[in-house]
Order: sequence, then structure tokens, then C-alpha cells
Amino acid sequence: MKQRRADLIFIAVIALAHVVFYLLALHYRSIFNGDSFEYIQEAYNIKDHFFFYSGNLSLPIKAEDMTLRTPLYPLFLCCFYMLHLGNYAVLLVQNVISVFNMVYARKLLSLFGYRVKYDWLLLLLVVFFPSQFVYANTIAPDLLLQTFVLIYFGHAVLLLREYRLKHAAVMSAALIIGLFIKPVLYPFTFIHLFIVLFACAKKRRTVARFFVAALVPLLFVLGYNYANYQRTGKFHFSSIQSFNAIYYYYNFYAAEHGTDAAKQFLAEERTKIAAMPQFTDRYDYANERGMALLRKNLVPYIFFHLKKSGQFFFESGKGELDLFTGKMTLENLYQEKTESFSTVIKSGDAKAAIRYIATYPSALLALIVVFFDTLKIVGFLMFLLYARQERLIKIFIALFVAYFALITGPITNAHYVLPVSLIMAGIAVVGFVSFNRRKNNSIIT
Repeated sequence: MKQRRADLIFIAVIALAHVVFYLLALHYRSIFNGDSFEYIQEAYNIKDHFFFYSGNLSLPIKAEDMTLRTPLYPLFLCCFYMLHLGNYAVLLVQNVISVFNMVYARKLLSLFGYRVKYDWLLLLLVVFFPSQFVYANTIAPDLLLQTFVLIYFGHAVLLLREYRLKHAAVMSAALIIGLFIKPVLYPFTFIHLFIVLFACAKKRRTVARFFVAALVPLLFVLGYNYANYQRTGKFHFSSIQSFNAIYYYYNFYAAEHGTDAAKQFLAEERTKIAAMPQFTDRYDYANERGMALLRKNLVPYIFFHLKKSGQFFFESGKGELDLFTGKMTLENLYQEKTESFSTVIKSGDAKAAIRYIATYPSALLALIVVFFDTLKIVGFLMFLLYARQERLIKIFIALFVAYFALITGPITNAHYVLPVSLIMAGIAVVGFVSFNRRKNNSIIT
């Protein structure tokens, strides 16, 4: 009875938070980010022509737009558009998915001895990460990706405890769906291969079945790459790979030489790329040019990348919140007309900070979010140090979260944290409880 009451209270609190943000979405009507229109365009191209293409069909076809966006989120949108339901119906379902994700993440914590009496702390850590609610109310694939990352995570923990084939099979299915929602999981197929084969080696039986479960996601990637080769002439997963190769260096260049110089560099590179008539040449040049520049500045870039990866753990989501509430527009964001709060803080000018907060009240909320981010990091480290869990499980959890931090690096912002935000919050709660239990035991003894 007590468990059921706690469950209902937890669901009621998170449902209320989602209702509030959904009403805000209806009020502000700022439900798009810079990528939304490409997903919507592809959804309509699928609906009207069964053509997987994120560009405008009224303009000349660009090979880049055939593979820029992976297909599952446009297909998700297409289901609503075929039923003549609009974007606010999409957001309503995304809010339900977000509630499910939170409930499911809480259930996963039972794997680590979590008790419902700590719900108050979990709710604090979850509610004070507003990007969860912003992206539940944004036309973007991040909430769906979070679902399958959670499923993968839960069954990976079970696999490393029980070494049962069914967990490897669910992991493979979740990974395949996840990487076709967003390509951030594309490189993880190789890590998945190692994890499952490691479990197979520990179990020392059913080698063939474990090997299939390990290999299937990679086979799906290769199959999709081949399909893209048939369409574009280039064997690749997503055209965004080549774009990011230069964009990673652009962020490094901006940090070293200033934003204006970096913009000039990026404009020159894009002009060179646009002049190449063949997509394969454009893709190869962007990829090779980006890699060559990074190799040329390898040591300073590594430090820059690691620094940005560290910021992954302290993302406030202020930019997304300002877009959501209309305080900032996409034009101002992409033209960098809006000064960031971190820049104001670094300047040490108290009057400028007060003026900024008066203009952007979300800056105060951002500071609160960073405070709770810090609590999550502290709790996460306490879990690694004090939780009574298998060392192998701790290593997996640490590396799983680190993967997302390292893969985003210079382009990190709050929505890149979203796939693992609930995992980090839950593990942090277990960490605080483990530390408190260890402290109390040491006092008793």
C-alpha cells in the first residue's frame, strides 16, 4: 500500500510538471529548434511522396539532404500528419513518453537498491533539469532517443549481472532503434559488440547466439550505409558526419582566435565545399579537411575537447529555455547576437550580470540548475566510490555516461545530455544514499 501511494505521488508530481510545460508551449508557441523544420519537411516528403529527404522538393535535390536526418523521427511525425494531427498532438504524446521515461528510470533504480523514500531527492534532481520538459514540448527526437538509451542501459546492467541472452537481444534492438532516431549512437555499435562478446566470454556458452546479438546492430548500420550508397554514391551513415568534422574544428578555432575569425574560416570552407559538383567530393573533402586540421592541432584540441566534454555535466539548458519562452530567437542564436550568461559571469562585471538577469530571468534558474547539476556529479562520484555494486557495473555506468560527454565535446549543450540525464540523476541519488549508509555504519562501529 505504501509503495503504491509513493508511486502515485511520484507520477502525479512529474505529470503536473509536464502539464505546466505543455501549457507554456501552447502559450509561447515556440516549439521548434534549428533542426525541427528538417524533420518536419522529411515527414511530409515521406507522407506525400514516400521520399526520405529533409530538403524542400521545390528546390533542386541535394544529396546531403537525403541522409542528413535518420528516418525514425520523421516516420514518427509522419504517423501524426497522416492522421491529420498537428504538432501539438506530437508534443502531447512526447510528454506522455517523457513521463514514461521518468517512471521507467525510477524502476531501473531498483537494480541498485533504490527505495521510494528517496523520491523527494530524485524529484528535485529531475525537476530542476528543465531541458527534459522543454524537449518534451519541442519538435525534436531527443525524448525518443532517451527512451531507448534507458532501455539499453537497464538491460546492459542486467546482462553484466546475469549474462543471459535475452538481455543482449533487447540491448541490440534498443540500440538499432536509437541510432536510427539520432546518429549519436552510430559509433556505439562497436562498443556494444565488445560488451556482448565480453558477456559471452564470461558465460562461456551459446557463443553463436551471443555473437548474433552483438553483431546485428553493426549489420544494420552497414545495410543502411549501403542503401545510402545506392542513393548518393557515398557509403556512409549520415551526411552530418562530414559537417561535424569541420564544425568541431570551428568551435576550437573560435576559442583560439575569436568568433569573427572562426566565422570567416567556416564561410571559406563552406564556399569551397559548395563549389564541388559531386556529393562524394564534398563529403570526403569536409571529412578529410576536418580531420587534418584536428591532427595539425592535436594536443591543444584534445585539451579543448576534454574541457568541453567536462561542461557536458554542468549544462543549464538556459539557451533552450530562452528559445522555448521566446526570449531568444533562432536568428539571434545562429547569428550569435545574444551574449551568453557564462560570458557575462567571466567578465566579472556585477552590473552587467544584474542587467543580464533583468533581461533574461532564466539566468537565475540556470544558476539553480547548475547547482543541481553539481549535486548530480557529486552523487554520481559517491556511487562510484561507495555503492555496494559490482566493480564491473560501476565501470560500465561511468563509461556509458562518458561516451555521451566525449562524443559531443565542443558542440555540447543540454539536449545532448538528455539521453543520460535521468540515469545520472538516479545514480546520484543512490550515491548519496550509499555514502550516508557508509558514514552511519562507520559511526556505529
